[in-house]
Amino acid sequence: MQASLTKLLILISILVFFVSCSTPKHLLPLSKGKASILSKDNFKPIFKDKFKSFLFKTTLTYGDKLEQGGLLALKQLSEGNYRTIFMTKFGMTLFDFEFGENGFIVHKVLEQMDRKIFLKIIEQDLEMLLSRGVLGNKATFFEKEPTPKKKLVFKTKLNKKTHFFVQEGTHKITEIHQKRAVSILLSKYIAQIPHSINIQHHNIPLTMKLTLLKH
Repeated sequence: MQASLTKLLILISILVFFVSCSTPKHLLPLSKGKASILSKDNFKPIFKDKFKSFLFKTTLTYGDKLEQGGLLALKQLSEGNYRTIFMTKFGMTLFDFEFGENGFIVHKVLEQMDRKIFLKIIEQDLEMLLSRGVLGNKATFFEKEPTPKKKLVFKTKLNKKTHFFVQEGTHKITEIHQKRAVSILLSKYIAQIPHSINIQHHNIPLTMKLTLLKH
């Protein structure tokens, strides 16, 4: 396992990321957009109203180099402040992070994962999922009407990067995209909470699949 993790971090560290400025292809065309401010009336972050703590069965995969399964716990410590712990099924802690208003704090991380680029990737993925601080942002929204449900696409900035949020029905987020670099797909909603979450990087073969076990 340690050898695989070391190879993973070396490969990620030497990659030169090319982030496209384009809209994700399957969302095109986006036309006749309207300016708006994201508020609780037109946008609802995925876990905002029901957030205490969540436990996910999680698989982290890097191509055919690494596949690590375990449990990921995500807890809100206070408004806008979170802690996440990823443990293997044998009880080994791979990482324990806290992030929010005080920045990104590493409480514990496996030595082979203690690389700046890896930590930044995990931080950005979690920020995308939680959409922390997105309310109040300026946005452009577009209406799309595929069969069978009408969708709204919100284009906005999150941590100074362009993101697209796809909303179906009443405040049901089904997709989040950081341009064409990263996608988060959310499905199997029960009581307004997605039970299946798939985080996919498109410039590197890195994925994280989460299945909700408890909240």
